[in-house]
Amino acid sequence: MIKAVIFDYDGTLANREKGACSAYRAYLKNFVIKEKIDDVHFEALVQDLLLWDEFGAGNKKYMIERFNNKHGYSINHDHLINWWIENLGIYEPLFENTLKTLDYLKGKYKLGIITNGTKLAQNTKIDCTNIRHYFDSIVISGEFGKHKPDVSIFEEALRQLDVLPHEAIYVGDSFYNDVLGAYNAKIKPIWIWCDDGKYNLDSTKRIFKIEDLMEIL
Repeated sequence: MIKAVIFDYDGTLANREKGACSAYRAYLKNFVIKEKIDDVHFEALVQDLLLWDEFGAGNKKYMIERFNNKHGYSINHDHLINWWIENLGIYEPLFENTLKTLDYLKGKYKLGIITNGTKLAQNTKIDCTNIRHYFDSIVISGEFGKHKPDVSIFEEALRQLDVLPHEAIYVGDSFYNDVLGAYNAKIKPIWIWCDDGKYNLDSTKRIFKIEDLMEIL
């Protein structure tokens, strides 16, 4: 019997790609681009940052070096990182039906979040979207000391929720961090990924959008 549903945050509950796109635009406009530039050339700069960002998995130092070398700007690594930690949450919206799904699940299951990132960055995101009250447990890698896919961070969420591995499911968009991590922790993983080109595995349930959970739980 399933007693708990645990979520990843970025890319699962919240639209990290949309948030990153808006945040990079804001950063370039406010701190980098001083000359007059048309929309097409500006968007080319944004898209390069998004490409090298790799959905948040990319090395920011490498991304900045490539950007500066290619385009002749001088983004400061520490400035961008500090700004990013404090501000990404402002730009990262929930997916369209996240609240509807959480409303459906709340009261039926214990709810949790396991998210990789710094304590400040992830707490800012969660508070900006005003969803903290839905969750019985929130485990942030920067606070816990281990990050997904390390089994111990999944075990910590189970401990806080007071459930056994077979009594929980875990929903996330990263196959390596989320699906593999949950699988190794003996939690049933559900992979949320909207790209039809990704294949299904018999051992891993796949959904295409967050509200699909309401049909399988």
